[in-house]
Amino acid sequence: MVPLQKDLQRGTPVNIILKADQRSGKLTSGQIQDILTRGDHPHGIKVRLSDGQIGRVQSLCSDTTSVASSSMSLEPTVHNTPINERSSGVTDGASHSSQAPTGIPVQAGTNLMDYVKPSKTSRTASHKETEKSPQEQLEKMFPELDSGLIAAILDDYSTLEAAEGVLGALCRG
Repeated sequence: MVPLQKDLQRGTPVNIILKADQRSGKLTSGQIQDILTRGDHPHGIKVRLSDGQIGRVQSLCSDTTSVASSSMSLEPTVHNTPINERSSGVTDGASHSSQAPTGIPVQAGTNLMDYVKPSKTSRTASHKETEKSPQEQLEKMFPELDSGLIAAILDDYSTLEAAEGVLGALCRG
């Protein structure tokens, strides 16, 4: 579980995930300069670190989770361990690195993208994108005519062929 806003203030040492590192889960450590999110957020509160990097807080830093403590260095620490192989930050003494927060077992070498399902594209939606409306078809056939005139002719005639015949006569005449 990500820390709540009440746990964060300027100068608090934290571990964040940068936008560019969301897929890999790589954490960056540093001290909070500014809190950018109002209220709590399920993916972590967005903050700006003292070095200017912006990301969402995943956990608070302690001497065991950060290589550089805040009194030693202001440089951020980058953890190259994927997020699912790290401790969850729960302090009951038990190891929680073998289960994701959802209760789904996590295998070593797994990342967040392994849990993302590809979107299903509807055949009808992609078919509609390629199919042109009668208005578009007639505008392409008669580019010299005003689109309002084409729309009026389409309203007056029941078939595309009949409207095409009238527009053709207008262009020739």
